[in-house]
Amino acid sequence: MPTDTDTGTHTALLVVDNDAIRRQVESELLAIREAIEGCERKIVRHENLDLPAFRQWVAVQCCDLLNERRLIEEKLQSLRGRLSAIQGLARNGIQNVAAAFFWFHQIEQERGAIPPYVRRAWEEVVVGGPEKKGIHGAGAGQSDRERDNQEEDGLADGDGEAVNEVSEMSLEGPESRSGEQVEVSRYKSLYRRIALLLHPDLAGVLTNRELELWYQTQRAYEQKDVAALETILARCDRVGTNILSLSELRAFARQANARLATLRQSIDGFARLSSWRFLLLSSSEVKVRLRSVRRELEGVIRGLMREAAMMENELTRIEAQAERWMRRRKGEGKQLALGF
Repeated sequence: MPTDTDTGTHTALLVVDNDAIRRQVESELLAIREAIEGCERKIVRHENLDLPAFRQWVAVQCCDLLNERRLIEEKLQSLRGRLSAIQGLARNGIQNVAAAFFWFHQIEQERGAIPPYVRRAWEEVVVGGPEKKGIHGAGAGQSDRERDNQEEDGLADGDGEAVNEVSEMSLEGPESRSGEQVEVSRYKSLYRRIALLLHPDLAGVLTNRELELWYQTQRAYEQKDVAALETILARCDRVGTNILSLSELRAFARQANARLATLRQSIDGFARLSSWRFLLLSSSEVKVRLRSVRRELEGVIRGLMREAAMMENELTRIEAQAERWMRRRKGEGKQLALGF
């Protein structure tokens, strides 16, 4: 029994039975692994069985609503294209929505008398050149004749306002590059940790289950699939745990528990989908599900119709501006012809 020479007191050494603690931690890890496998089975069932069956059922039972949604989406695409083209012309030298509408209509009708500056603006719209110049600098570098043509188009009148919508470009900055580096480091770190447990040269003779996990690890590493590597790590349970210290074993269990929490959150998200456990529903539950799905589709269609109506109203408003702009131009032309 050691003696403290300064105080003359005796201290006793307490021997801790780590084997019992290790067995408890390994037992907890085994329970976590089984729970993870249960979650994986539910997710795989949903993706491979319930979801395909649900989609096929919806295609048959809701074909009328799906066709209606498709037609409205096609209409929306056409309206968006028209508005985008008009706004693109306004951003690239026309700088007047009414004039942009007029010239777009002329281009759409394949009229021959299109001024060169309008053709250049249209080429910018088609090629995607608006990013090369600012809205307010669209007229830079043009000839006096072209600027005169623009003035004739009514750049200064109050009915036509320059469009102030700028396309948002997601520029890759230092933060995004740093995030990619962290992701790369993460999947490599996971692979190294799994290799310590499953690599044949390190872990020795592996069971069939352990070999299958190792093959999955290699596929996940090639695909840089962090989520899959986390799942494999969580499923390793007792594999190779004899080479881990107690603190490492506890950390391993915490990581597996975190993965289990992630899977459970995913399942909670799936459970809110109409396709969840679809093949296990009774006939009465299927009828209830059908009413719910149709209500959802009807809501989507109403939203699309509102969006289409807003775009049609905007195009109607711009068309009215274009008509007023054309009447003014004709009036100015008559005055010039009479010498006023």
